Amino acid sequence: MDSLQSIKQRFGIIGNNLGLNRALEKAMRVSGTDISVLVIGESGVGKENIPKIIHQYSHRKHSKYIAVNCGAIPEGTIDSELFGHEKGAFTGSNTNPPRIF
Repeated sequence: MDSLQSIKQRFGIIGNNLGLNRALEKAMRVSGTDISVLVIGESGVGKENIPKIIHQYSHRKHSKYIAVNCGAIPEGTIDSELFGHEKGAFTGSNTNPPRIF
């Protein structure tokens, strides 16, 4: 497993904050699993980097990487947008849309 410093260099991350280092360590830990990860945090903290790190160190690194900005999905529809829905599940659901995950 790469060191924190080499990960920071590879992904252009600057800083040595305890919270940053813990986030990177957690990213490396979950990269070996087959679970979905939701990354949350304040605006401007670099949330887009953590999933890229997880993807690059996972067994799926040769597959396509798809990032989804959950903040752009209207409230109340995130389940449907991410995991799909059945035709007729709610008003206006006339088709079975493709599932992202």
